[in-house]
Amino acid sequence: MSKKEVVETVFGRRSKYEIVRDHSWMGSVVFSILKDGKSYRGPYDELRDAVQRAKDDADKD
Repeated sequence: MSKKEVVETVFGRRSKYEIVRDHSWMGSVVFSILKDGKSYRGPYDELRDAVQRAKDDADKD
């Protein structure tokens, strides 16, 4: 079973982007982006990549 937690939030003009850390039972960690609470992009191996993508998308929002 995996454990998910929000580690960063980025606000666009119309949407909210949440970067979620997902710990799997095998010990790996990946990050994904939720847009307004729904699955949007990912997975990313690095937090900085997910945050940068969310910021880029928020700027276009």
